[in-house]
Amino acid sequence: MPKTLRSPPIDASLVAPRLFVGSRPPPGRYRWFNVVVLCAKEYQPPSFAFPGMTVLRLALVDDVIHPISGVDVALATSKERTIARYLNGGACGLVTCRAGINRSALVAALAMQLAYDMDADEAIEQIRDTRSPNALSNPRFEKFIRDFEAQR
Repeated sequence: MPKTLRSPPIDASLVAPRLFVGSRPPPGRYRWFNVVVLCAKEYQPPSFAFPGMTVLRLALVDDVIHPISGVDVALATSKERTIARYLNGGACGLVTCRAGINRSALVAALAMQLAYDMDADEAIEQIRDTRSPNALSNPRFEKFIRDFEAQR
């Protein structure tokens, strides 16, 4: 009898069409995702740990004291545009960080604004409703999402 390959279990929530937010995934093949975004600075495994997937990296720190750096702003803006292109092309994405609550939710909310033409309030509310009421509890991240909407 042939052995079937199973995908490793993951903690992820569907927050928008084809867009999941979750905690750090164990290395493995995930047949249902085309792209994974690793947003936790402390968790950046090599790309070959996720065979068959495009791996995007955005090594953020969840810091409620210091403002988001200019470099992180530029990287987040670049990555969310890339994620939006993947989603608009029909791909399925997984955006992750350590707990799947703040950094991944930040990046997903930015991508949702572009890919699905949501406003900041709608993206934040949808993530909190589908992932966790505690999502985006970092006030600097929520402000960044709202500022991004104002600049679009």
